Amino acid sequence: MIRLTRALPTIALLTLSPLAAQAQEQTINVYFQPLQGGELNLLNKAILDALSQPPLQLAAKPAAGAVVVAVQGKVEVTRKKVSGTYYDFTVGFSRDGSSLGQSAQSCSDKKLSDCTDQLVLDVKSVAGPR
Repeated sequence: MIRLTRALPTIALLTLSPLAAQAQEQTINVYFQPLQGGELNLLNKAILDALSQPPLQLAAKPAAGAVVVAVQGKVEVTRKKVSGTYYDFTVGFSRDGSSLGQSAQSCSDKKLSDCTDQLVLDVKSVAGPR
């Protein structure tokens, strides 16, 4: 019983460690300028979903200090009979009117996570410490 008593604080500490690490991650406010056009609904929804996951917090409109994510130019849509639809586009990042950089994206409708995962990493990167 003594061994179990000594083990409980260690077990509790190990259980809480991931929660403590998650709590330390700073919230990043982000605004995504929605894509226009019905053929982009699937891509638009995937991006909005990805930018809503912690530590990102999706804003309804651009706000002071928020990272603004906007597609620059047009989304190139390529439809292939066998392999599906492909999206190619460039995303710009800014905060308070200042450019933070841009990123080229390319993904298929079957693997939108190729774009969304990269966007999340890019937002975290450009948001870095101020």
